[in-house]
Amino acid sequence: MKKLNREPLSAPTLAFLAARTQQVLAAADPKEAALRLWKQQGTQAFEEIRATLGSMTTGRQRCMYCEDSAATDIEHFWPKSKFPDQAFTWSNYLLACSGCNSNHKREQFPLDAAGAPLLIDPTVEDPREHLVLSVRTGKYRPRTRGGQESLKGQKSIEVFGLDRDILEKGRQDAWNTIPALVLRYDEFCARGDWARAIETQRTLCRFPFASVFVWFLDIASAPYAATFIDERCLAVLDTYPDIKHWL
Repeated sequence: MKKLNREPLSAPTLAFLAARTQQVLAAADPKEAALRLWKQQGTQAFEEIRATLGSMTTGRQRCMYCEDSAATDIEHFWPKSKFPDQAFTWSNYLLACSGCNSNHKREQFPLDAAGAPLLIDPTVEDPREHLVLSVRTGKYRPRTRGGQESLKGQKSIEVFGLDRDILEKGRQDAWNTIPALVLRYDEFCARGDWARAIETQRTLCRFPFASVFVWFLDIASAPYAATFIDERCLAVLDTYPDIKHWL
């Protein structure tokens, strides 16, 4: 997972969502009303919502949770069946794949003692505050502070299924592919082949598991960088500092 920026909606679409929320709150059975109204998505407002969420995703519209599969479902971070008042709230929408949404998260939504979510919303906070990536194994583990593991990191791994073997292998593949693309970019720039250099940049930015590239750049700026990253890649990052702002 990586930090994502939530983009604004138009005033008419926000007004549409507000009107739907009022319908839910005024209903005798808010849950039933939320589920019924949610099925009525054939509107211009929802076209804008889906398109805006798509522009917020990484790569080729990858799932905001696993970053591997195509994002297909408008996902309610706060489940609409438990929190019908949040069913038509823009800040509650993410775009996820059906695997993460329907097979893993489903209606799971753990809360702490104060009623705050114990899951990471990548549009609200940087997942790196709660997760650490082992770049050699592709595994996420909860970040440790003061000898205690982040409960939000732990729960997010469990509920989103971030410890699936296929995802861990995918992150390993991403980590092994990134250096090759960085070196290829350098090669094309050295030749003055700008078209291929730009295409290499686009390939890297479209690659699944964008968060691995974020971790790659983080480690590249650390004192121990040479332990994990080929020194040739580190030299390329020094030569072309704009790479650090590609994502």
